[in-house]
Amino acid sequence: MAKQKAVPVIEKRKPRLLWANPFCLLDTSSGASMSVRQMLRQLAANGYEVQILGATIFDNPKGAGLLKEQFPDLNQRLHQLIEANDGPLMHQMIVSNSFNRNHLTSHEESLWYSQYLYMLDSFKPDVVWFYGGQTLDLLIADEARDRGIAVAFYLANGSYQSPRWCRDVDLIVTDSQATAKMYQDKIGFVSKPVGKFIDSTHFVAEHHERRRVLFVNPSWQKGVSIFVQLAEKLERERPDIELEVVEARADWSAVLRETTQRMGQQRRSLKNVTVTGNTSDMRGPYSRARVLVAPSLWWESSGRVLAEAMLNGIPALITNRGGMPEMVGDAGIAFDFPTSCYEEPYQHFLDDKELQPLFDAVVAFYDDDALYQQYVARAFQVGEQKHHIDRATERLLNAFAPLVRERAGNKDFSISQKKRHRQRLPSRATRPELKVDRSLEQLINGKSKGVLGSDTQTTTLHLAENFTWQLKGKIIVLDNRASLIKRGLADQMAATGAFGIVAFDPASEIKTPKQYEGSDTIQLFQHALLGDGQPTTLHACVAPEMSSTLAPLPAEQLPGRYHLGTQEIAELPINTVALDSITGLESLDWLILDELSDAMAVLENGKQYLEQTLLIQARVPFQLTHDKQPSLAELQYWASRNGFRFYRFHNISHYSHLPEKVNERSPCASEQESADILLLPDAERLGTISKERKVKLAFILSSVFAAHDIAFELLSEVDQDKALAFLEARSLLPRLPEQRNVKSVMPPAGPVVLPEEHHNGKPLVSVFCATYNHVDFLEEAIQGIIAQRTRFPFEVIIHDDASTDGTQEIIRKYASQYPDLIKPVYQEKNLFRQGIKATDFCFPRLQGKYVALCEGDDYWTDPEKLQKQFDFMESNEEVVMCHHDAFIFDKNGEVAPSKLRDDFKRSYTQEEMLRNNCFILTLSMFFRKKFTHFPEEKSYVGNGDSFLIALLGQYGKSHYMEDITPAAYRLHGNSIWSSKSVKEKNKMQANTFKWMSRYYKRMKKKDLADYYAWQESNFLKES
Repeated sequence: MAKQKAVPVIEKRKPRLLWANPFCLLDTSSGASMSVRQMLRQLAANGYEVQILGATIFDNPKGAGLLKEQFPDLNQRLHQLIEANDGPLMHQMIVSNSFNRNHLTSHEESLWYSQYLYMLDSFKPDVVWFYGGQTLDLLIADEARDRGIAVAFYLANGSYQSPRWCRDVDLIVTDSQATAKMYQDKIGFVSKPVGKFIDSTHFVAEHHERRRVLFVNPSWQKGVSIFVQLAEKLERERPDIELEVVEARADWSAVLRETTQRMGQQRRSLKNVTVTGNTSDMRGPYSRARVLVAPSLWWESSGRVLAEAMLNGIPALITNRGGMPEMVGDAGIAFDFPTSCYEEPYQHFLDDKELQPLFDAVVAFYDDDALYQQYVARAFQVGEQKHHIDRATERLLNAFAPLVRERAGNKDFSISQKKRHRQRLPSRATRPELKVDRSLEQLINGKSKGVLGSDTQTTTLHLAENFTWQLKGKIIVLDNRASLIKRGLADQMAATGAFGIVAFDPASEIKTPKQYEGSDTIQLFQHALLGDGQPTTLHACVAPEMSSTLAPLPAEQLPGRYHLGTQEIAELPINTVALDSITGLESLDWLILDELSDAMAVLENGKQYLEQTLLIQARVPFQLTHDKQPSLAELQYWASRNGFRFYRFHNISHYSHLPEKVNERSPCASEQESADILLLPDAERLGTISKERKVKLAFILSSVFAAHDIAFELLSEVDQDKALAFLEARSLLPRLPEQRNVKSVMPPAGPVVLPEEHHNGKPLVSVFCATYNHVDFLEEAIQGIIAQRTRFPFEVIIHDDASTDGTQEIIRKYASQYPDLIKPVYQEKNLFRQGIKATDFCFPRLQGKYVALCEGDDYWTDPEKLQKQFDFMESNEEVVMCHHDAFIFDKNGEVAPSKLRDDFKRSYTQEEMLRNNCFILTLSMFFRKKFTHFPEEKSYVGNGDSFLIALLGQYGKSHYMEDITPAAYRLHGNSIWSSKSVKEKNKMQANTFKWMSRYYKRMKKKDLADYYAWQESNFLKES
């Protein structure tokens, strides 16, 4: 019998694709980035294994919001390789010094290129996909082809007029048939149109108000000059028609000022125009839009907003240019403008006759509803037939199929390399070593990091874990150059809940302002600053940090290190805000002034607010760089006449005269260049300040400036015991509790209700009490429960997790006295060590309509607590949980009269509960039993309160009850939570958020899954 040859087994695997380009695909200001990102998501969903390599390069800094949500400290990660989580995708990125592609240094290009080679040889993709036509981009295709890997290119504009860039490209994917035809006619290459890729969850609105004219990305290329003309005409002739502008790369206020100035009268705003900042979620603007105006003047390959508009059933008014007519079909009107409109810089104006057809079309869509509805129906039809993501995905998969079929990743790259290499030499890249290079910063700033006796910039808050500050109201901060944001302090301050920050960014130095949109704690105003309230001029310099409303000094008056950075490149109009003209501030507690603004003008125009200000922080230059900079003498003179005194210098900046490399080895920077001066209320004014404001000032000085000594002195004037506790918490004084006059602690609720006085029957409320080795505490917890006076039956489930200290004996004693009320659950082996939580184990056993929680080491003090909460919940079906306050105590007495800050003593919305943007005390919780079992993911978390709150948030909101006497929260060394360090707590919280993210991912609630994944990464950074 002949032997049969063994059939080789070919291992099935996913096709591998590597997207490689220095631009960041998380860029919300780039239509190309958003399109490619969605295409990669579709490929991943259809069986592709995708890896992404980019850098922190954006079309506009406004587009960096998504990345900054995960990495708010990007400036601290220069030249590191970071990984950004993006649902099914993971983005690897080299952190560059600038967001601008033209400013990418040769060092950064080298780092990116080395990482790209490493990913080629380690990931071994079947296809490399990229876009871009700069020198580095050409190497992407070159290196892939050298290894025999197929190369694809994404083409979505009309700028690639040379054939060199596609020499090593196997497939050119474009977004429209018009672009494909244009390139084939002009250059001769063939490309495959696949259309636009629109994620309906972020770009298709559920409901449509259809009331506004929408314009997206107010740039010259997009026809903003024509739109401004249209908006002004509508403002005059049809003021009832609303318009909305959504910013992307461009700044609407800047182009409006420039355009209207050229039209004859400069305007800073139009009454009929609402401006929406750059956003990755366009559902809001599209829900309000009646018609989209897109008079694009350059070659528009397709126009992403047109596809989005069609999917939303929004008719479009467009130019008859590029692929735009193809995108809207018969669901829009195309206009032919004069040839001069299509010439750079795309700022040509239409005359009245040329503008009138566009105006008439807008008016017709408002006045002729039958006509409008006809176009709406057409738009929906075009959206479904041309732009639905399923059809686009099918075209994309068909385009890539021939490339992935070759399975280039299975090949030995060295064979191909030997054939192509002149010396027949192959190579294999190893993981590159990423080194930081700050030469560009030093070239611009002219400063060395080395210092001599430096008082360095504060970058972290100085908070004591075991000291509770009792602050009434927020601390209001005005920061005239956004220094707190630039130093990374603002986010930390906001996280405490104690601060409200208003920051001005006159030179637009903050690269990601989007992350502060809608924030309750940080407001950022770009291209504005404090002053005398009059318009002035911003002198824009080569170094943005040197841009100022003060004119730079002539080069001959400056040291050489400032010559480049202070070179003026433009003069821009800018508004100043007089401090006393600001409305809506409850107070001004802390004012921060920079050295590049007219500080004296700010102070002279802010005397009303400054009468109550606690701290003025003003930067003073010792080496002048600009005309009329503030001086120490001027500031001290003003302070002495307005109730302030000099306190200290802070953040002293030094300069080294040594050669850079010498100074790196042996730092020595002897020249002091500038410093902050801190001005505090003088003795007379300090004597008139309330106790609450003294505590505020103490908190600022201790937490921000580490000035614990003067903070202690201020606290001493308010409360001696509090001041001593502060010293103990800061480890400045040994803990001597016996020397303190401790406040007596409120006992558990009483008197106890006798067994026969409790109502019998099916329980309406289940009280759950978890305990473990609480022999010294449990009786007080039980006494507070059995003292509850109710008009309904309730049960008490006490779960003991195999205590070894006599806790079970206490449970048995009370269970025998209250057999119909107390239902003990005893464990022979500790469940917690087996990864099983007491709540999860007992929850199915709870019979009540409502559940109330009380740990075995805490207790309740109000005998009416359960009845009050029950009555409220019965009358308010929309509320899923009610809660209240607690005081903190330890073995020596009361530590704090409240565990909640004032701003936490409130009710929470459903959305706040879903996202855990709330602080609810466990021992106060009273909630509807909406489910009988917890999801499996909850069993993996250490602190399940966050999980429980989020789960309940699916069913309603919460209510804070002020009429319940605060319960008692005990501090002791064996507490699972309060005994942990901050780092340990952060680790526990990160783990909780990880499993919450996985739960919501399983439940297909992507927004919540992504949110908790982001929260996990934030807490991991702090642990």
